[in-house]
Amino acid sequence: MEIKISAKAFAEFVLGSPSKKASTVRFLQKPESTAAQIVVRYYSRAIQIIRSYHDAGNNSEVLKAGRKELLGKLQEAETQQAKTKLLNNLRALDAYMEIFGERNWNIVPFPRIYHIADSVRVSATPDFVVREGARLRLVKLGVRKETENPEVIRIMLRVMYQAACEKFPKIKPQDVTFFDVGNRLARHGSKNDSSLAKAIEDACLRLKHMVLGMAA
Repeated sequence: MEIKISAKAFAEFVLGSPSKKASTVRFLQKPESTAAQIVVRYYSRAIQIIRSYHDAGNNSEVLKAGRKELLGKLQEAETQQAKTKLLNNLRALDAYMEIFGERNWNIVPFPRIYHIADSVRVSATPDFVVREGARLRLVKLGVRKETENPEVIRIMLRVMYQAACEKFPKIKPQDVTFFDVGNRLARHGSKNDSSLAKAIEDACLRLKHMVLGMAA
């Protein structure tokens, strides 16, 4: 039995209280659970615009056209949910451009990556990957208006790094970045977080035992 979970849900499981851990396991046992599924990329349009912008040599006209399209769809949106998604994509795009827009980055294809241990598969695929010279940088976006829990992000980044290393051994911890759009902060992985490796493996084993125990 393979247990599938997102990197963020896994990080919250690692840090959660016993009741929070049990709640996560109950969600994982439901086929329709968002915690159990790999969620369709919420920011797909913002990411496409960013990719096109860099691929065109940081062409501002590409950026303007993309923003105009999002604004047009926002005017046409009929539900609050659709409006919120479009606004969040606009916010993510503007915040990204404010911090990273001038970087000479080339967004490159990247395979889906997972950290797998004790029948637990943690999805760790970044939202996009950029090449800066000979260096690859893995980027994950977060859009909550509230500041993200630094410990959750720290575990997420370590899981992403460990998953990436299995395919790309030259990746360094600091090459993995979480971009907190709402607060315009960039958090990077750290080589000093190697101690998290055991905590991650222990959590995978505990998650497996809890899932199997509740299923019995």
